[in-house]
Amino acid sequence: MIALLFLFSGCVQPEVQQGVTESVVSEEWQPDGILGGNEYSHSLKLYSPARQGYTGGAMTVSWKIDDEYLYMALNGSTRGWLAIGFEPTEWMKDADMVLGFVDGSARVLDEYSTGNYGPHINDTMLGGTDDILEYGGKSYGTHTVVEFRRKLDTGDRFDKVLRPGQNVSIIWAMSGSMDPGVKHNIAYGEGMIYLGRVQSSALQSSQKASQNNITKNVTQNDADWMLFIWKEEKAARDLYESFYERTGLTLFLDLMRSEQNHMDQIQALMKRYGMETPVLERGVFDNQTLQSIYNDLLSISSDDGALRAAATFEEISILDLERAIAETGNKEIIDVYSGLLAGSRKHLRSYVRTLENRGIKYTPVYMSRSEFEGIVRAA
Repeated sequence: MIALLFLFSGCVQPEVQQGVTESVVSEEWQPDGILGGNEYSHSLKLYSPARQGYTGGAMTVSWKIDDEYLYMALNGSTRGWLAIGFEPTEWMKDADMVLGFVDGSARVLDEYSTGNYGPHINDTMLGGTDDILEYGGKSYGTHTVVEFRRKLDTGDRFDKVLRPGQNVSIIWAMSGSMDPGVKHNIAYGEGMIYLGRVQSSALQSSQKASQNNITKNVTQNDADWMLFIWKEEKAARDLYESFYERTGLTLFLDLMRSEQNHMDQIQALMKRYGMETPVLERGVFDNQTLQSIYNDLLSISSDDGALRAAATFEEISILDLERAIAETGNKEIIDVYSGLLAGSRKHLRSYVRTLENRGIKYTPVYMSRSEFEGIVRAA
């Protein structure tokens, strides 16, 4: 198995509406639910397609920072609540959550997720503090906008410490209900935001022109990588589905659904560039290396062996995504890959911690010990 997985690591080459925008802040920040064109320095549009139990929708996250505060807006396709979570360790677990809705007037809640699937509870109910200093919002037909301000470092143990220059892993979700206790049913996903600053109008003009030129076209290398990453996510989805049927471990079912979400994100990106994904049956790949690895891993019979194989697969996925990011200058592609990378790191943590709960210590196969420990021990 290890010999075959080696073929799939960094040595394997890819076979022969989402993105960050930046603006120079020139408008005063007002938490009024009205988004000015230059009120925030960065915006990221996130999209999740319809799937079982979810109607699908889009949410734009806009933000800026100064030396002390984070200012943020959530603009989503719902009349119910919308939420963002900072730096979860696994799924929703340990996420610093902010949830907002507009029911006549705006409400924005400072919450914390105590488990992989919630619940997310007000910080004050856990012994913390409410650190949303200002907020506001409006409803616009089918959309809701909420804005809020909080300190980068609130001093509350249920809030993540945010720092200028930091890449922050996020999760997001939307519900059709205004009741915070009702599960999200419109859309959900994950991503990455960068807490940087736009320095000057001259720099911004240069960056904007460069990004426009990049995103109008896609290089052959970018196209090859996108197709390969989609196939890799499919291999993970198919493998985890088969492992679930064999072992009955719900972790495989949950991660299979997450891999399908990753496939959907890559497919949506590819469509923007006029690319199509192949129609392949479950467990069937036109990449022979992927096919060989899938067949070999599928022969593993024990629950522990399946968990080890899945953790190793996530190692490989992380390394491939890191390499794909390093080889492109297309910011739109980087944004999507960064979200997938955040998800794969959470998947690795989930498998490793499940093995540890079974009394099994997992040793990284392909990653350096320092990178592995940095991912798995993230708090």
